[in-house]
Parts: sequence; structure tokens; C-alpha cells
Amino acid sequence: MSRRALLLSRDVPPATTGSAVIVGNLVKQFRRDEMIVAGERPIGRPPVSWRAEWPEISYVAIGYPLTWRGVRWWRLIQLPMTFLKILYLARRHRCSAIITVFPTGIYLFAGYLAATFSGARLFPYLHNTFVENRRGVVKRIATVAQKLIFARSEHVFVISDGMLDLYRARYPGLKCSALVHSFGEIIPTGDALPRLKKPTDFLICGSINESCRDATERVCEALRQAKDARLTFLTGTPKAHLSRRGLLRAGVDYETVSRDEVVGKLRTADIVILPHGFVGAEAPEEYETIFPTRTIEYLICGRPILAHSPDSSYLTRFLRQHECALVVDEPSVSRLVEAIERLRSDSRLREALVGNALKAAEQFRATHVAHALRSHLDLG
Repeated sequence: MSRRALLLSRDVPPATTGSAVIVGNLVKQFRRDEMIVAGERPIGRPPVSWRAEWPEISYVAIGYPLTWRGVRWWRLIQLPMTFLKILYLARRHRCSAIITVFPTGIYLFAGYLAATFSGARLFPYLHNTFVENRRGVVKRIATVAQKLIFARSEHVFVISDGMLDLYRARYPGLKCSALVHSFGEIIPTGDALPRLKKPTDFLICGSINESCRDATERVCEALRQAKDARLTFLTGTPKAHLSRRGLLRAGVDYETVSRDEVVGKLRTADIVILPHGFVGAEAPEEYETIFPTRTIEYLICGRPILAHSPDSSYLTRFLRQHECALVVDEPSVSRLVEAIERLRSDSRLREALVGNALKAAEQFRATHVAHALRSHLDLG
């Protein structure tokens, strides 16, 4: 059997979700003869710029517009054919390892079945908790599925040290390690921060969902109360969703750009804002352990970070450990307004935060992360 890996993820380039970004940055560090990627072809996205030497992306399912109803049923209907296509790829390319990405249960379980039928080694890669974020009957089904998957796995990867701490405590004996987000961009160095514009430009990047909804709403209210402040949402979240939440109002802009343009767009802002949920529809373990994909882009963009994140979260722990963001850890609009004014008035603080962020970003270089994955896959 050849030493080739098959990486499965519903979200792959050119999708703009967090998982697609993580997958895209990681697989670019592998040769075409080392890895093949399989996932869902997103609807309404332009073709991705993809070099011939990078792993081939094979689309085993057809996407569905997120603004339409029935997306879950659409994916379930495709599941049998999706699994057969995945199994065909594993056998055709004689893959010795299958890496299956979660937060999509369909692809996590399809990867387990493909590894079982093909004899390949299984490596789940969990970007979110699986069982912990389920309720009722679904949680009982997920518990059984997770036991099967963990028993079949050679090693389990999780997205952050926060998740790693949780899994080591709850699943003693599980072979598990953190395989963090990564980036391939050049870290800017030596650039002096430009003077703040009037009005001050603030920017929030990434998806606006239950993992950050309540924090984003408070940030928007704080910016409304602050003087001379403009906000831009740089997101793939449909504009209609933000409008229904009352987030798009006077002084708020909405933009979308390609993944290659995100960091450059962040650098046009004066201050970038990182909202992380305190409460919502997700399980408490989710808010405590997830590490938003946008964090890496914030660290390398060369702009000061204002983070609104609960004290109990791993994200807050990380930001404070590296002193790379001004953190507001209380669900308070007035505290956010104070933090906004502090950042605007203290140029030394802004410079220090940016310098520390660039240093913290070094650990997320794609070459380092790929080396960790390669050591487990034994692609040689």
C-alpha cells in the first residue's frame, strides 16, 4: 500500500468557512503524490486558484445555498453516493491513511466507514467537540458513533490546546494531540502603525453564528455609542442574516472578499475586533474550547486586536498569555466602550499588542503544523 493520505472535509476551497481555510492552508504543505482532498463543491463561489503541485481536490458532493431551506436533507440524500465516492478514492489511490474533519458528522462517519472498508489508518481531526455539543437522542447516537470512531482511530487531532485539555480529562487513554490552525502568508515586520483615521475604522472578520452572536451584538452597540467609529463586517454570512439581527445599521458596512484578500483587507482597518460568545445555542464546552479561525488572520494582519471573550474560554487564556489583544471578559457594553476609547487614545498600547501578536503567530506557521501531521502519517 502506498503512503498516501486522503483528507475528507465537507468544507474545502473555494468555500470560505473556517474549516475550509484550515484545510486549504494545511494541504498546501503536501505534494500531490502525498495527499488527495475530498469534499463538497460550494455553490456560488468562484473557482479557487490552485497550483498543479498541490494535492488534488475531488468534489464528492454538491453544495446547497445556505439561504434555502432543506440543506440538511440535501446532504443526507447525497450521503450514500458521497460515501461510495470516498471509498472509491481511497481504494483507487491506495491510501494508507484517512484524515476526516469534523464539524460535519456526515464526513466524520463516512471517513470511519471508508477506513474500515479500505483498511486505511483513521485520523479524526475535530474542529469542535462532537458528543459534548449534542442533546437528547442525537447525543446518545453521537456517543455510540464516537466510541466506534475512537476505537478505530490510530490518533485523534483536535484544533486547540483547550480541546486537548478537555479530551484528555474525559477520555483517558485516548491518543490525542492538538493540530492547530495554520497560515502560509508572510508575517509583516517593521511597519509602523498608521495614524488612526477619522472616523476610526473597526473591522470584524469571519462567520457570524452562535459561537459569537451575543458578543457581536454587544460590540455593535458599543460602537454605536462610541463617537467617530465605523464598522465593517468582512464575512461570508449572508447579509440578510445580519440584517435580521439588527447588526447592519448606519455606519456599518458589509463586504466579502476572496480568502487570498482577507489579511490585506484587515490591514485597511485601524482596529480589528474579535468577538467570542459568552452564551448561546452551543454547549458550554464549545465556548470554553474553540479557537476561532479568524484569530490567526488577526494575529498576522499588523493591526491591534480588541477581543470580547469570556474569562472561562481558552481563547481568552491564549490572548492573555501572549498579551496580544486588549480583552473585555465581561458581557458589558460600557466596558467595551471604555476599551474602544483606551485603544484609540494609547498608541503605545496599540504598538505593543501588534508586536506581541506577530510573535504569537509564529507557532501557527503552516510548515510547522504540517510537520506535526506528517510525523503521524508516515508518508516518507
